Amino acid sequence: MRTPAARTLADYGIIARRSWWLIVGTVAAALAAGICYTAATDEVYESTASVLVMPTATDTDVAGARTSGQVNLDTEAQIVKSTEVAQAAAERLGAPSADELSEQVSVAVPPNTSVLKISFRADDPETAQAGTIAFSEAYLAHRMAAATASIEGAITAEQTGLDAINTEIDGVEDELDSLDGGDDSAALESSLDNLNRQAGEVESTIAAMEAELSATTPGRIINQPPAPESPISPNPLFNLAAALGAGLPLGLMLAWARHRLARRVRYPADLVDRCELDVLGSVPKSVKFQRREVFGAYSPGGRVFSQMRNVIASQLTGDQRVVVVAGVAPGPAASVVAANLATAMARAGDRVTAVAADPSTTVGLPELFGTASVPGLADVWSGRVDLSETMQAAPRQPSLSVVGPGAAARAAGPTSEAAAETFAKLAEAGRFVVVDAPPLSCSADAQLLAAHADAVILAVQSQRDSVSETSAAAVAMRQIDTPLLGAVLLPNALGPMNNAPMPGGQVRELPRSRRPDAPADETPTDSLDVVEEAEHEPPRRDEPAEAPPLPINDSQAPPKAARKPSPGRQPAAETR
Repeated sequence: MRTPAARTLADYGIIARRSWWLIVGTVAAALAAGICYTAATDEVYESTASVLVMPTATDTDVAGARTSGQVNLDTEAQIVKSTEVAQAAAERLGAPSADELSEQVSVAVPPNTSVLKISFRADDPETAQAGTIAFSEAYLAHRMAAATASIEGAITAEQTGLDAINTEIDGVEDELDSLDGGDDSAALESSLDNLNRQAGEVESTIAAMEAELSATTPGRIINQPPAPESPISPNPLFNLAAALGAGLPLGLMLAWARHRLARRVRYPADLVDRCELDVLGSVPKSVKFQRREVFGAYSPGGRVFSQMRNVIASQLTGDQRVVVVAGVAPGPAASVVAANLATAMARAGDRVTAVAADPSTTVGLPELFGTASVPGLADVWSGRVDLSETMQAAPRQPSLSVVGPGAAARAAGPTSEAAAETFAKLAEAGRFVVVDAPPLSCSADAQLLAAHADAVILAVQSQRDSVSETSAAAVAMRQIDTPLLGAVLLPNALGPMNNAPMPGGQVRELPRSRRPDAPADETPTDSLDVVEEAEHEPPRRDEPAEAPPLPINDSQAPPKAARKPSPGRQPAAETR
């Protein structure tokens, strides 16, 4: 059982490279969205003025303020955006709504300074500049008015007190004028001196306040706001950078999700990571299947199966000879793998027998090797012919024999005893036996055949076989004692062999490949009489001549004498 290894950065790079088009498309879509947003966003201009805030008589030190000094600039920043200042600025600009102006102004307080940076945003540079000037002047006017009102209030209070003192002075003077002298006049004169002194002090205070009032300065604009040359929004570079920053991670996440949520096997890594299978071989996508035949010895596909032959031969030792190749879903994948593997073994000089045990495939071993489908394996199991009469020499491969599926292949499946006996006889005839078994997703025959074999190989077709069915097939094969060597991955496009039933009910029909005078045989096997010997028909002109049957054992015994079929018996026919 294959245990997936921990992923490395290179593994994630492979996943990203496989879905590069998805990542590039996501980034391109994000950049296009950023460009569209930039084009659709209204231009905004901002002008900024620097206002130096100076302390006035109304300012007092605030404990815990963020800025040092007598003026709390955080409070002043809030005053700039207050309704009173906004209304004054609206009057200067002639704007109808002060609330909208408050939303367009912003104030920044640089640290360790007594400066307010007042900024105003508008749709055009001139309006932005005018708005900044209006708010700066309105703020300074508001601060001046507040400081003036405070001093004037204090002057008014002192003036009221001075008036009261002057009134008392007038009363004391009148009273002194009515007296001729004496002790009472001395006391009144002393009281009058005190009142005059108090009046003088109040007058001095009022004079100081009036001087302070005339010298009051709330602040000034130290940097006049310029007319902005370019808008601050939209910012094309920022928008594109933000789009790239959002699109790239999104594309990587989509690539990872595509890898994890893919329902079908696409790459050899899927067999290892998601199906827990070793990969014996993988035919690249670049390999093209031009005809219904096996790969050449020195072709890219032929080299893959030659390497696979070496691996399998090293793992099958002693009396281990029978290899079952089972497909996952209906299709020609198992037949392609079995045919090319058997050919690669035969090229190495081994005596090989390829057995077509899958009657349902539209492209089987007889179509790939150019041999006849009948008589075949099902005829042997039904007792109609002897096993030696079904073995046909493959053209261009003298050491390779082919056993077709047989005419009654659809009537009944194999039995465990028949499979064991057949494999035992075939193992005596050569070094290897390669069996093309039915797909595991729709038949249990492959598991039955594998139970009497020495090794099992799964044939998986990229982008066609699902991950769940492949995993289930691997589990089914591991439930028996026969070793599961691994899987072979074929590309999605198999050329002329690709038109085959698809999983999920989709069926693609191929032209029927059968002899003109051979009708289909759908007769149940149980209703057929046992035929001990059968007569070989002479080869037709449009068919390759069959090689003489090979002996089953090493004694090279001659085949049995053939007999004519019983009267009324229909000749055997090939299956579709």
